[in-house]
Amino acid sequence: MTECQITDGNGTTRGTCEVDEIFRLLCDSRRRRIVTTLEACERNRVQTPELLSWVTREEATVESWRRELYHVHLPMLDDVGLADYDRQDEMIRYYHCELVSDVLDVIDSAVTNRS
Repeated sequence: MTECQITDGNGTTRGTCEVDEIFRLLCDSRRRRIVTTLEACERNRVQTPELLSWVTREEATVESWRRELYHVHLPMLDDVGLADYDRQDEMIRYYHCELVSDVLDVIDSAVTNRS
């Protein structure tokens, strides 16, 4: 199995994850939007309601997003090790994985070239 490193904001290796886990994580369009938003965030911490407002700006189905965010996407990011999700404080701490950034760039480039 091939692993990639997960690092914190200081560049310290926090752990590793399997490449297959990253592809499984990014195969969902809503989860890609969440991860893209977290990747673009200047801080590595964000409140869950704030993240929800960012990813649903162009959506009419905020409640559907809320359910998926809390019960599917954030737990999955936590399981893979890309985020620490504190349900009580509604705080997400996102960690960097170069492979995630690279895959998102390739997807963005492919979509842009098709337009």
